[in-house]
Amino acid sequence: MPIVTEPGGEAVVTAWFVGDGDPVEPGQLIAEVQAEKVSQDVEAPIGGTLDGCIPINEPVAQGDPICSVTAGDAGPATGGETATVAAAPRTTPERPVSSPAARRVARERGIDLALIAGTGPGGRITEQDVLDAAAPTADAETPEAAPMTGLRAVIARNMRQSHHETAPVTLMATARLPEAATTRITARVATAAQRALTLHPDLNGTHEHDRFVPAAEVSICVAIQTDAGLVAPVLRDLAGSSPTEVSDGIEALAAKARAGTLAAVDFEGGTFTITNLGAQGVEWFTPIINLPQIAILGIGLVSTVPTFDEDGAVVPRRLLPLSLTFDHAFVDGAPAAAFLATLIAELGRPEG
Repeated sequence: MPIVTEPGGEAVVTAWFVGDGDPVEPGQLIAEVQAEKVSQDVEAPIGGTLDGCIPINEPVAQGDPICSVTAGDAGPATGGETATVAAAPRTTPERPVSSPAARRVARERGIDLALIAGTGPGGRITEQDVLDAAAPTADAETPEAAPMTGLRAVIARNMRQSHHETAPVTLMATARLPEAATTRITARVATAAQRALTLHPDLNGTHEHDRFVPAAEVSICVAIQTDAGLVAPVLRDLAGSSPTEVSDGIEALAAKARAGTLAAVDFEGGTFTITNLGAQGVEWFTPIINLPQIAILGIGLVSTVPTFDEDGAVVPRRLLPLSLTFDHAFVDGAPAAAFLATLIAELGRPEG
């Protein structure tokens, strides 16, 4: 049974999905034929054996056979001795001529084949045509990858070093703030952390390779965001300072950071770091340890929630999320949790 194209003009077979001598079943897709600017899938009209396939891309007059199917064990004959296949269906003239691979790539990338000019025989759209259409044009504005320099490069190097050299674990807990504690949250946490670190010196210090070096006093670094990047200068002489005094110290450091006038001495001797993302609406996060320190405290967004007092009455409570990240190589979970509990107790003090 020969399979022929529709009379009129020329056509080419753009793809064979089976080969000479292969068995086929009725309705099985065996080839793709194209003519003009449209293409047509060719199905086997009967079951049998395929032979006499014409070469791909060799022009053939429409109406001439492109192959034949001999009825056999592949399936019973379901039609006449010949089958006519329309190479250019007049009902769908808008369908672009394209290879199966081109259609597959177009589907995967969401590309409309009607917008692509084919470069294959007879204007057939090839897989490469689709790939070229998907690629950015040479004159399209593509942002250049700018190398990190200055402070941004220093920050990147330090963050990667901390990630590779520490075994970080983050504990999260919520502190209840006194009703009067409505401002200077970072300063309040710094003063409370100074007292808690005095009672838990295992988190106050630095490390040298595999050796922990405890600090004689508490010097807390405060993370400050600048236009150039994040810096963490040191607050000194915290012992006995009020939250107001500590807040003034933070503001002074922040002003120097924004002006770019922080000196090397402003970064020396830090033993613990605090970072506050509450102003950005963040509740919990996992801060990265500021090497060579072994712990850092994240401060989240303060919220007021209804709770119950001892008599069952509903009372508002101000809650502060805290995220403590520590290096498990030097501190175990229990001592870190004990520090966090002491810190929460200190923050709950009316004067704190």
